[in-house]
Amino acid sequence: MSVGERICELRATQNLSQGQLAEAMGVTRQAVSKWENDLSSPDTLKLIQLAEVLDTDVEYLATGRNTVRRRPPVVLTKTEVVEKIVEKPVEKIVEKVVEKPVEVPVIKYVEKPVVKKVYRTIHVRHYFEYIILAILAFLTGFLIGRII
Repeated sequence: MSVGERICELRATQNLSQGQLAEAMGVTRQAVSKWENDLSSPDTLKLIQLAEVLDTDVEYLATGRNTVRRRPPVVLTKTEVVEKIVEKPVEKIVEKVVEKPVEVPVIKYVEKPVVKKVYRTIHVRHYFEYIILAILAFLTGFLIGRII
């Protein structure tokens, strides 16, 4: 079974059309059609995204081998309301645990990282250049002093 046949099979089990899959992936419907007909194959980042959309592993899409290990199930932590009464003369203390909303991290995919190379060069003068500059400055000052 080829990569295109596996994509087509998984898309059918998810009850998605080529257009819906393309919209979820951020590509054109023609690109999905080319993948399914094995005229082209998705690049690495699209293959990872495709595995997430079709709820499968990248290894199954690429090789056709089912992996024994699956993604760990998502477990939301349960918080219980605890009431604790401490007996003291005259006062009553009640503690309650308040549930906090679960924050879901947002994952952004970057197709190509932007790398900007910066070249810095430092020109180091040789001490002979400084001697020559000093002599030229001295002679220029001497000639100007003689003319005036």
